[in-house]
Amino acid sequence: MIEALGRQLREVAWRKLSEPARRKLLLCLLANLSVAVAGRSALRLPRPAAGSGHLLLDGGETGSAREAAFFNGALMHARTQDDFHPAGNLHIATLVLPALLAEAERREVTGETFLDAMAVGYACAVGLSRRFSPLNTPRGLRSTCLYAGMGAAAAVARLRGQDARAIGNTVALASQSSFGTTQCWRDGSDEYQLHAANAASQALLCAELTEAGVAGGAHALDGPSGFYPALLGRTPSFEEIAPDFEPDAAIVESVLKRYPVSGICQPVVRLTEKLARQLAGRRIEKVRVEMNAFEMNYPGTLNAGPEFRSFSDRLMSARFCAASVLEAGRFDFDAFLRPLSREASRLVAATDVEAAQDLGTLSCRVTLAVEGGEQVAGELRDGGKELAIEWDTITAWTEELWSAAGRSAAACERARKAVLALPNTGFRGLRAALE
Repeated sequence: MIEALGRQLREVAWRKLSEPARRKLLLCLLANLSVAVAGRSALRLPRPAAGSGHLLLDGGETGSAREAAFFNGALMHARTQDDFHPAGNLHIATLVLPALLAEAERREVTGETFLDAMAVGYACAVGLSRRFSPLNTPRGLRSTCLYAGMGAAAAVARLRGQDARAIGNTVALASQSSFGTTQCWRDGSDEYQLHAANAASQALLCAELTEAGVAGGAHALDGPSGFYPALLGRTPSFEEIAPDFEPDAAIVESVLKRYPVSGICQPVVRLTEKLARQLAGRRIEKVRVEMNAFEMNYPGTLNAGPEFRSFSDRLMSARFCAASVLEAGRFDFDAFLRPLSREASRLVAATDVEAAQDLGTLSCRVTLAVEGGEQVAGELRDGGKELAIEWDTITAWTEELWSAAGRSAAACERARKAVLALPNTGFRGLRAALE
């Protein structure tokens, strides 16, 4: 499988993408950079030593490419507002982009080459995960670590100009280098940031090791003791999963997160905001949230409190997401960082979360029982469409993120222009716009 995978990934290129995929890839680039700029308030990992040569996306530089990739990976993922792929059930850019930024800073590359590599990362991560995330997720194995880490390594390999054999070897090495579980969402702990940071840094290392002559297994993924058999008890053939590496689908299907909560809870926040506007100050007695069964059972979604330990167990909790919106009448990011108020605690306790067999992914129903016996209810199906951020709506969203980091609208606009110009310019222009 490794050899065939390397050949397929080597053929992925910016110029071969459809126009919608090109537009979406640039949109993802701008969105994820903006999320990283705003990530400091939720960041839990320490800054690397100051130096020069490698940009830290919240300001300053460090001298080490791997430390820059490590830090920027954690920073981009700190709010968990980076893009995600619903079918693969994983975050991609938060591993791929920090690795590519650090690698591109130590060589001269064109913007198109950078985008070639970025597309490889998306194609690889989704291709490896699309059919298997439903198997590993219930076991507590986090798809972002298992698959997107290999995608990041493939992306770096492509940026470094590795041939098909070398790309495959880099992926084989990466299959041994990144791991994580979803227990952090239950415990309210910080490993989720370490997952992204470690995989981004390891992507650089694996590409370097390939060029140093370190051999990865030809059957690292599909051998009797390889990745898929060992972790999932399955031995897929590459022919079986080859269509899943189609880059257009991997990119276009990726979802930008309007709110800094789990992808699963995005529709819950959106719908609850709508219902909150109908309450006119009336007291809420009971809240019922209905969700897709698979999403509801994702670790952390059913976090019920009453004690929430940190941002990480709040952002996953459908109860907390709904309660915080109902308390404020709108989404309030600060509610995820400060101690719970008495009213928020009451609303969390009054909220039930149930599975609904008729609801697909990114869908929900919310029913509010208010004083006097009245009910206020609504439904959001295929929330990805309503929650979508496109080029005609991204400006206000990115400006809010940059403003949250104390950065100006002018700085945000420079980044936007540099992203749009990237296909026809060098990487250095984008790097300069982010300083």
